[in-house]
Amino acid sequence: MHCFYDSTIAAPLEIAWNFMKLTHEPVRSDAILALGSFDVEVARVAARLWRAEVAPIIVMSGGIAHQGGLLDTGWDRPEAEVFCDRAIAEGVPRHSILIENQAQNTGENFIFSRRLLESVGLHPKKLTVVAKPYMTRRAWATGRRVWPDAELFMQCEDIGPEAYFARDPNPARTLSALVGDLHRIFVYPALGFSEHQDAPPKVMAALRNLVAAGYGQRLVPGHAV
Repeated sequence: MHCFYDSTIAAPLEIAWNFMKLTHEPVRSDAILALGSFDVEVARVAARLWRAEVAPIIVMSGGIAHQGGLLDTGWDRPEAEVFCDRAIAEGVPRHSILIENQAQNTGENFIFSRRLLESVGLHPKKLTVVAKPYMTRRAWATGRRVWPDAELFMQCEDIGPEAYFARDPNPARTLSALVGDLHRIFVYPALGFSEHQDAPPKVMAALRNLVAAGYGQRLVPGHAV
C-alpha cells in the first residue's frame, strides 16, 4: 500500500467511497455510456457489459480535458479515443462504438453523447452509464438533471478504495480528485448542474477530514466545505 494511505485518511476515505460509489443491478439498456477520465478501467467495464449484451452500442465520451490541471491525463488525444482502443482490445468491434470526443466535463458527457446518439437515429430511454467508482453518484445526479427523460443505471469497477489506490501510480492526485468530486455532489445542485442529494453527517465529516489532511486542491472555488 502506498505510504500516503495511513490511519489519518483510511477511515474518512472508506466513508466517502461507500457514499460516492453508486451502482444498480445491470439492466438491458439501449446504449452504454462510458464517461472519460484518466481511469481506463472504465472502458474495460463498458466492454464487459457489452459482451454481456447489456446494450448493443457503447458511446465513449471525453475530449482532451483538464489540460495543465490536476486531472490532465497527459494523453495527446481525446479520452474517448483511448477508451475506444481499450474496448476494442477487450473484444468490442469498432462498429459497436460511437466516439464523442469534445466533452470537457460531466454535463457535456451527457449532453454531447445524447446529441451524437440522436444524430444516428437513437433515442435511448434506458442508459447504462459507466464511470470511475467514486464518480458514479455525482454522474448519476448530473445525468438526471441534463437528460431527465432517460432512466440511468450506474455501473463501475467492483473494487474497494484500498485496492484502487494500491495500484494507482499517483494516489495523492486521485484522492484530491475524489475529494473534489465529493464537494461537487453538494455544491453543484445549487448551481443547476445536478440533482440534490442528502448526505449523512458522517460523509460531510469525512469530506472535512480529507480536506484537512491536505487533499482539497480540487474543491469548488468560493464554496465552503
